[in-house]
Amino acid sequence: MSGIKDRMTKKIRENDNLYQLLFECSEIAAVIAGSDGTISHVNRRFLELSGYRRSDLVGKKKWSELVVNGDLTRMTQYRAFLDQGTSTPAHTYEFKLAARNGSFKDVQIFRQPIAGTTRMAIHFVDISDLMRVGKKVISSEEKYRSLIESTDDSIYMIDREGTYLFVNRQVLARLCVTEANIIGKRYSDFHDTQDTLQFAGYVEKVFETGASHRYEHMSGKNGQRWMLRTLSPIVEARTGEVRFVAVVSKEITDLKKTEEKLKYLSLHDPLTNLYNRAYFEEEMHRLDNNRFDIVGLIMCDIDGLKLVNDTLGHDKGDELLTVASQVIRKSFRESDVVARVGGDEFAILLPNSPRSKVEEICARIRTSVQTYNKKNPGLPLGISTGFAIRTGPGQSMAELYREADNAMYQEKIFGSQHARNVIVKNLLNTVENRGITTKQSLKRLRQLVTVLGDAAGLTEKRLKDLALLAQFHDIGNVSIHDRILLKSASLTADELQEVHKHCDIGHRIAQSAANLTPIADYILKHHEWWDGSGYPLGLAGEEIPLESRIMAIADAYESMTSGRPHRKAISREDALKELRRCAGSQFDPDLVEKFVKIVA
Repeated sequence: MSGIKDRMTKKIRENDNLYQLLFECSEIAAVIAGSDGTISHVNRRFLELSGYRRSDLVGKKKWSELVVNGDLTRMTQYRAFLDQGTSTPAHTYEFKLAARNGSFKDVQIFRQPIAGTTRMAIHFVDISDLMRVGKKVISSEEKYRSLIESTDDSIYMIDREGTYLFVNRQVLARLCVTEANIIGKRYSDFHDTQDTLQFAGYVEKVFETGASHRYEHMSGKNGQRWMLRTLSPIVEARTGEVRFVAVVSKEITDLKKTEEKLKYLSLHDPLTNLYNRAYFEEEMHRLDNNRFDIVGLIMCDIDGLKLVNDTLGHDKGDELLTVASQVIRKSFRESDVVARVGGDEFAILLPNSPRSKVEEICARIRTSVQTYNKKNPGLPLGISTGFAIRTGPGQSMAELYREADNAMYQEKIFGSQHARNVIVKNLLNTVENRGITTKQSLKRLRQLVTVLGDAAGLTEKRLKDLALLAQFHDIGNVSIHDRILLKSASLTADELQEVHKHCDIGHRIAQSAANLTPIADYILKHHEWWDGSGYPLGLAGEEIPLESRIMAIADAYESMTSGRPHRKAISREDALKELRRCAGSQFDPDLVEKFVKIVA
């Protein structure tokens, strides 16, 4: 018996040694503790993990004292749970292990009672690296999730059948659904048949090619929104197989509107909204391909536009162009190509229009111009027209254009001068109506220059020009704003500079009207001073035309005795004193003496 007992004892000892060796060499940190938690055994890996010495732990510390967590309530409950005894089944927990150097390590704890004893084995798996990676993954997921949720684009993921697997908040908002009501349902449940078929076709392309695809489509009731959809494959890394499709749907309505506007502007004149020259030339080229045998071409030119621009400003010129475009446009069919091809030129293409039809339209334009001028005498409109007809494929559109352009200029030779004369007459009426110079004042001024001119020995013809100068010398004032002309206070330096422009503008107006051409130079120079300090050219003495010198004296006298918005009228005696004072500086001294003798 004693031999058997010895052998059993030896066997048990060998087994204990084996288990002790396995326990000690295990790569899993472990401790063995009694029912109260006091550590009785620790292995090498636990010592490495915790940094403690074996003598610090065995019989001295309870293993639960080494486990910490920020949640004190949970820790208390857990420690109470640890004291429940050996009948407790195995459990797994995640806590932090307090190392000897004061650091903390994330560990996963496996607690297992040892059968037949009151002890338990506690294993600690170091998951610090795993937790760090996990936190990075969570942080990354949160970051991208936040990005996906904050965008204004609709982002979603579907499978090959079009089943929704993921949607962001924009999808929910646009479809007016909750996440619970869309995940697991198909695209076709929320979109019409045409949209679904188009979308399914692109989904299939992604699965077949493994590449991204994009397309534009209209969305919403009556197609009021443009969307750009980009479909991209989500590929399984191991097999390279397309598993799902990620969709980004971006609203591009504003972009499409901008594109349409740019396209419109590329083909239309921004001022008149008619077609521009580029579009007109494209149509010319198209018609050169003989699609239509009979083609009519009408050219129109705005008479006196340069005069309006130079005198009333480009705003008034633009207004005249706009009116002209409206008059012209109303005379044609919607199918006719009406274009602004130059600053003051318009051209119209009339496919399949015989000569009788083209002549009828030209007559209609003239009638429309007359009707407009009766209602708007302040800014009269003149349009010269010319046309040409191509009756067969032999003539090029470029030749037809030149023929119509020449015909238009033939009419312009006879009509434009009349138009300019009408504009000049209206400009003069405008000056008079503004209350700066009255008809009575102009009458007195004509009398004054005539008697002074006669005293200076001017011929009958020059006296007539001088009388005409008295009437039109300040016609350039039409370009000066009322706030300056009617200002009661003294003018500023900038305002004076603006007033000085009226000589040059008046000169240009006179050059545009045949009956005023002889006095254009006198208008330009009637504010020059005898000593050279006048404007606009700084001429002196006899460099200044005699008519301009006479005009300067008579105009100054009439201005002083009649008054102006910025100064009251003075007596005849005071006015003559002022003329004598300025003789030799502002005025020709000999002419001043003659004028004083006549008026005194």
